[in-house]
Amino acid sequence: MLFVAEYEFGWEALSTVVAKRLEWGHAQPDGFRVVGEYIWQEREPAFRGIAVIDAREVEVLNAFALHYGPTLKMMIHPATDVQSGIALLHDAQSGTPRARRGASAARRDAVSPSTRRPRRR
Repeated sequence: MLFVAEYEFGWEALSTVVAKRLEWGHAQPDGFRVVGEYIWQEREPAFRGIAVIDAREVEVLNAFALHYGPTLKMMIHPATDVQSGIALLHDAQSGTPRARRGASAARRDAVSPSTRRPRRR
């Protein structure tokens, strides 16, 4: 399964984050693979980055997050490549793709018309 880890940290954590990243390269468990990793410099926080991760089990993601601990702020999201996502939506055997409704649409529909705000254009 693919995941995207977004992270950010400041100058004060730079040497610790670099050391932990080098350690992780030697200590990462089986079933964990960094597909790609990119970082850029910002103003505040000083650094932001993403890592695309292929993980067989959620436990290896937990180990990854715990390895860094409080040295950086991290959010991990499940992901899929675009072609696989399109294939899921247009499964040839099911015919017409099933429309999916997000939580915001369900909440919006639950609001009565008299209390609904007009949409901005």
